[in-house]
Amino acid sequence: MDGKCEPVYPHHAIKTNTIFEVVKAHGGVTAWADKHPAYEWTQGPSGKGVDDLYTPEVTNNHGFDNTVSVVCTARNDHLKVDAVLNQIKGLSHDGKRFIGVPAVFGMNFQAVSVGQKLASDNVAKPLCPLDTGSLVGTPGGYLDGSGTPTAVLAAGLDATDASIEEMIDGLQRAGIYDSTLFIVTAKHGQSPINPVKVNKPGHFTDLVAAVVNPTSAELDAFNEIAAVANCSSGPCGFAQDDDVALLWLQHPVKAGEVAKLINDHAKELFVEEVLAGNEIKLKFNDPAHDHRTPDIIVQPQYGTVYTGSSKKNAEHGGFSFADTNVGLIVSNPNLHAQTIKTPVLSSQVAATILEVLGIDPQELKAVRVERTDSLPGLKIR
Repeated sequence: MDGKCEPVYPHHAIKTNTIFEVVKAHGGVTAWADKHPAYEWTQGPSGKGVDDLYTPEVTNNHGFDNTVSVVCTARNDHLKVDAVLNQIKGLSHDGKRFIGVPAVFGMNFQAVSVGQKLASDNVAKPLCPLDTGSLVGTPGGYLDGSGTPTAVLAAGLDATDASIEEMIDGLQRAGIYDSTLFIVTAKHGQSPINPVKVNKPGHFTDLVAAVVNPTSAELDAFNEIAAVANCSSGPCGFAQDDDVALLWLQHPVKAGEVAKLINDHAKELFVEEVLAGNEIKLKFNDPAHDHRTPDIIVQPQYGTVYTGSSKKNAEHGGFSFADTNVGLIVSNPNLHAQTIKTPVLSSQVAATILEVLGIDPQELKAVRVERTDSLPGLKIR
């Protein structure tokens, strides 16, 4: 900036305030634990939203990737569980200083996600001494379309369940269980659940290059996709794919032509739906005015993951039922047990937390802009 090198942190990319900033502005202590240091973005635009942030790296810890093993991933998760147990006592994540019990705090579990995705669990000794090797070489994910877990996934579920029990026990010992709203949900699911549906044809732009023989009318659009994957100079565009493909084009004005090319070759490209132009604006900001929005979004057929990786059998990021329908459990002793089948969004969780804390959810910019309601049926007496 102004000819000077300055550090850029993830929170600098955030355009709206976070729940942590809102709670802290009302005098509450805030804490969070997550899987990468990049989750520093939870600090919000102020860079000061989280009083006690703990982010033990899961995928590159001194060169070691915990996610090759569900056992190692669960061990990494438990570092964060220990942090939460300290915070329940009013201590910092490492137990070395008193911060007060946070008004809002929690963590990310990764073992279930890894258990769902691993094509084959790997041995991790001696870097992960708790790994007995009993799961080595066995597949993760599900055994069938009904969601029966493999032994690898079951290990991730069991470890997470035991960790949640530790947290509940900690809240009870601290005498704050009755006054705590305990929420368990997920950022995403994984696709596909049924293992026979898995289709990994390679990265989307590579697939286009391999299977599309463009006509003269299609050549400009074909070259636009090629430029996203590889160009020698200038703004090349960008592609991000897994069980969705997001394309930022070198020449966004050609989005219509590119969408037509993809639709015309949908069968060879395993495409279910292409979003461009007005279709994108129905869900997201206009890419013509917000460079964060892709020019093209490709939703593949269910089960297709645009990758050549042999390490995973599922992914997330797309709009499939398996990706976007996740569990949501809200617990407090003062709530009557019930199942609410009214469709809700995970974005309603933050609004609900603020409401329970006696803070106007409208203090979150996203709540105001998106008109987000709190979760229904949670009037705690």
